[in-house]
Amino acid sequence: MEIFEHLSMVVFLVLGIGLVKLMTSFGSVMSRNITAQSGDHSPVRFYWVHSLLVTMVFIGMVVFWWNAYPLNRADVMAESDWNLFLYLLFLCSPMTYFLMSDALMPKDTADGVMDLKEYYYRNCRLLIGLSLLLQLFSLLNLLVFFDDVITSRRCISRVVLLFLLAPLLFSKNELHHKATMGIFFAGFLHSMIKYHTHF
Repeated sequence: MEIFEHLSMVVFLVLGIGLVKLMTSFGSVMSRNITAQSGDHSPVRFYWVHSLLVTMVFIGMVVFWWNAYPLNRADVMAESDWNLFLYLLFLCSPMTYFLMSDALMPKDTADGVMDLKEYYYRNCRLLIGLSLLLQLFSLLNLLVFFDDVITSRRCISRVVLLFLLAPLLFSKNELHHKATMGIFFAGFLHSMIKYHTHF
């Protein structure tokens, strides 16, 4: 077994569990809406800003998995280059994605009204904080594992996102969140089209 195969097992296990957790919790919310039609309880009220964040986290986990494959090539990451610090850095993004998957959807499925707009703003500091961590780890991964320079377009876009998202930690202004998350999602779509639509 090569070292990358050994090291990546825990990384991809954490990422896989995060994907399952997000899909399961989102499925529970969808199921609640279906059963709400029988009149047992109120349906979930979705909120597009929250839905954009769920979409970006889900696709982000898949993209992380996709982008990690080149690290098993010796010309990208030699076995002798690996050390505990690099391994922990490699593990940081999946761990943050896992925490994000857990925090994104409400745990309470009681018969009361489940409003994802209210849930988003009640937990926005945590959700934005984890989003900032993901951007920071993404930047570090580009610099450390893929030899990008800080002046590359991909690195600059991560730095811009850090500055764009940071003020949301201190604001619950709905217009501010809508505008910022809209810009964030547009940049995310641009990145997907530019860097991930080819083999």
